[in-house]
Amino acid sequence: MQSQYHNVWFVNFSGIGNGIVIAPILRCFEKSYHATSYYHTENQILADPWFLEKAGLKNLKGLSPSAWRRFRQENWPAISSFIKEKNIDLIVNLRNEGPRYDTGYYLFKEETYKKNALLAFWDLDFGIIEHRTKHQNLTGDILEFSQAKGVDITVYNPKWLNTIRKIKDQKGVGFGMAASQTNKRWPTVKWIGLAHKVLANLDEKIVLLPGQSEKEIEEAKLVIQNIGQKRCKLITNESIGNIALQIGELKCFVSNDIGFLHMAAAIGVPTIGLYVSTNSEIWSPYDKTNFFALQNSFMTKCLDQKPYCGNCFHYYDVCPAITKYGDDIDPNEVYKIISR
Repeated sequence: MQSQYHNVWFVNFSGIGNGIVIAPILRCFEKSYHATSYYHTENQILADPWFLEKAGLKNLKGLSPSAWRRFRQENWPAISSFIKEKNIDLIVNLRNEGPRYDTGYYLFKEETYKKNALLAFWDLDFGIIEHRTKHQNLTGDILEFSQAKGVDITVYNPKWLNTIRKIKDQKGVGFGMAASQTNKRWPTVKWIGLAHKVLANLDEKIVLLPGQSEKEIEEAKLVIQNIGQKRCKLITNESIGNIALQIGELKCFVSNDIGFLHMAAAIGVPTIGLYVSTNSEIWSPYDKTNFFALQNSFMTKCLDQKPYCGNCFHYYDVCPAITKYGDDIDPNEVYKIISR
C-alpha cells in the first residue's frame, strides 16, 4: 500500500519479551508500509542483528532511550529534538497503560497537537479496553489495532524463531528462573521441588536460566546444591542469541513471566508460564500452541491492581499481597503438564 508516513516512532516497553512479541508485528508493518522508516524504544532483541535477520526487519533505523517511553516532562525537550531531528510524523504507542496511568504521554500528545498538527498518533482504544468485563491478550489488541490502521496482519508469524528449533534429540527441561522484578519470581523452594520430581521420574536433565543479578544466580545455585550437578546445567553470561539456540534444544521450558518464556514460545518449544504477579490473560503469548499458563489466583487479593494493565502498582517493589499470601502455583501441577 502507498505509505502516508515517512518516519515512525514506536513507543513500547523495553523488555526482551516485548522485543520478541513486537518483531513479527513490525514485519507486518514493513510489509504494508514498505517505504516507511521507523524507530523503536531501545530493546535488546531489536538491537541484535541476528534477531533482526531472523525477523526479516530491514527498515528499523534506530532505538530511542528506554526512559522516554514514560514521557516525563523533564524528557520532553530531548523527545521533541528527536522528533524534529528524525522527521517523525507518526508516534505509535504500544503501552497498555492508557490515559489513567500513562499521563505523561497523553499530556505530551495534547500539548503537541497545539503546536504540530502534522504529527500523528496511534494509540490502543482505551474506550474499549477500560470497560471490558473480561481481559484480552495485549498482543491480540495490538494486532487488531494495527489491522484497523491498514497493516496487513495476514503475514503475522508468532513462531518467527522456529527455524532454530532442534528437530531431533530434544533434551532437557528448562527452568526460566530469571525475573528482574522480584514479584514475578516463583519461589526457589518450588523450583527445587519441581526439579526433584523431574529427575526422579523422567530421563531428562535440568537446564537453569537465572537472571544476571547476584540474588538470581544465588537462587539458581541453591537449586543445584539441592539436586546435585550431575543432571543439571547452569546457563549464565551467554549472549542472548546463544541462549535462544540452547532453548531451542529443550524438550520443554518452564518459566516465570519473562522474556525467555516468549522466546521459547516463538521458537516452538512447549512452554509452561508461571504467572505469579501478572495476568496471564493479558501477558501470555498470543499463539497458545503448546503453551500452558498457570496463574497465581491469590493475586485477586491484591488491593492495588491496575486491572487492564495486567499487573499492580507494586510491579517494581514488594507486593503486599504476595508477601502475605504467596502463590498457589503447585509444582505437582507443573510436573503433570511436563510429563504429558
